[in-house]
Amino acid sequence: MSAVIEVPSEVPAIERPEGNPAAADSLAEALYTTAARYEEFGDNAASLQNFDGSWRGAAYAAYKEAAAKASGEHSSMAATVKRVAHAVTSYADTLRDLRRTHEQLSDRRTNLNARTASLLEDIRAANASAEGMTPEVLADLRNRGRHLIRLVDDLVTDRDAWASQVQAAEDLLRRSFEAGTDLGDALSELGGVSDTARDAMAKPGAPGPSSSPEQVHDWWEGLTDAEREAVTSAYPELIGSADGLPASARDDANRVLLDGDLARLGAKEDDGTLSSLERKTLDNARATESALKNSEEYRDPLTGNLTGSQLWLYDPSAFDGDGRVAVAVGDLDTADDVAVFTPGITTDMSKVASYTGQMNNLYESTRYNGDGSSVAAMFWLGYDAPDGVTDTATMTEGRAEDGGRRLADAIDGLRASRGDDPADRAHLTAVGHSYGSTTTSYATGKFDLDADDVVLVGSPGAGPSDHASDFSVGRDHVYVGRDSRDIVAVLGDEGWVGKGGLGLGTDPSSRDFDATRFEAERPDRGDIRGAGDAHSSYLAHDSESLYNIGLIVDGHGDQVNEAEQSYDPWYDAPRDPEWDRDPASPRTPGRSETRPEE
Repeated sequence: MSAVIEVPSEVPAIERPEGNPAAADSLAEALYTTAARYEEFGDNAASLQNFDGSWRGAAYAAYKEAAAKASGEHSSMAATVKRVAHAVTSYADTLRDLRRTHEQLSDRRTNLNARTASLLEDIRAANASAEGMTPEVLADLRNRGRHLIRLVDDLVTDRDAWASQVQAAEDLLRRSFEAGTDLGDALSELGGVSDTARDAMAKPGAPGPSSSPEQVHDWWEGLTDAEREAVTSAYPELIGSADGLPASARDDANRVLLDGDLARLGAKEDDGTLSSLERKTLDNARATESALKNSEEYRDPLTGNLTGSQLWLYDPSAFDGDGRVAVAVGDLDTADDVAVFTPGITTDMSKVASYTGQMNNLYESTRYNGDGSSVAAMFWLGYDAPDGVTDTATMTEGRAEDGGRRLADAIDGLRASRGDDPADRAHLTAVGHSYGSTTTSYATGKFDLDADDVVLVGSPGAGPSDHASDFSVGRDHVYVGRDSRDIVAVLGDEGWVGKGGLGLGTDPSSRDFDATRFEAERPDRGDIRGAGDAHSSYLAHDSESLYNIGLIVDGHGDQVNEAEQSYDPWYDAPRDPEWDRDPASPRTPGRSETRPEE
């Protein structure tokens, strides 16, 4: 009696997608350079319209009209060429992803074909054996065959979906080119924008002033992969800053913008035609590129795997060239624990690499002393921080209030990007340093910041709030770190006597404010207060402060090493009980150890 064993057919080779990502990058760079040339001509035509009264008459009027037209047309052409270049950059990135997927599919095909061949050999061996095909052997071979058939079906499904993505990417690039080939289209506001992108942006909930982060999230969820690719390449400025979109989508769009700025402004730099704002923009772009390269080399302290990084916000020309930027270490879309760090005075986009390095430290401490949950730590500079101690904005709370509103909005967008399923909600900690702590205080004290915990370090004052219970997270979720030698952290009021408005509100480390203060001293501290290491070392490796902040970010603020609160008796100067405490030595377990031994 013969038995039937179903065995899958051999899976044919999967063709590698055509195209070369490096060649696409080269084409994009050439297009960005061309866009720069158009911009230069447009700028020159605009600047040469006026002759300070030295030329008058009909001829001058005709010249001025022609120059204005040439300036406008060349500026429009520059915008179109730049949009097409964005599409090519996006295609290059997509092609790299498709090639990686091709390698994975090919590896699966090789494995399944080998397992199918092994099954056929075992079937032949069973038939040829002296015992013949026993019921037990037959059942085992049939189970293996059925399992392989399911795996092959899954592979074929994934292969077909991948092939559709390959075709969609090529079609999108073709349509982007076609949208800018006709001169009339090229000079229009939508030159280089594909019909797919235009139609997607016309759907309800698309990013814009009238759409909430939740509506933007739902809009994105309703788009096809092709539509997502189309809007990312056509509208990277909008997608890269749209609250409610996944961090991965914002990252894709912002990297398109970053690559474009590096190429386009680099070409203008070579020509010597950069304006002062463009010079700042290019410097900011290069600083961001450096930050991303450094963070992408960082490895998880427990697994050794690369953590990856995300460019969540990229606006290098904002605030007259100070810029807006946010870079995360880890995956904001999936992390169980998320930290958002807001810096203080003197911080502009040129410092993004340094602060991203501190996010590496925070990630490391949280993971090393944590409960195994996944982590993402983001440096957020989404507001206009005061320029320095001589900036009059430093001694007022206007920038902090504006920044607090922006921070609360950013967190709302981050929350909305992960949907409304409680299982997908991250434990989120807002960390503010120096003037950034006052900014964070405004976010949680006035703008209902949707965080779980708040950490203030090196704080000159808690802004609008007099007590930790004024914060949206509640008194038990407010934590404060103050180095006793940090001169900035003693500016806030510590008691009823006050300091005559020297700081920016109540000192959050004080008894009056009543937050949980944690240990944040340094073993190499001196005997006088200053604004050097005492103010800038709260996220330093193997420090008391970083150890405790890591516990809070991990969701275990109840385990911090508490410190006595400062106070201001009516009869004497303010007092800090931490002044005379002996700090923990570096790498003291349970006190200051924040990373594995090197």
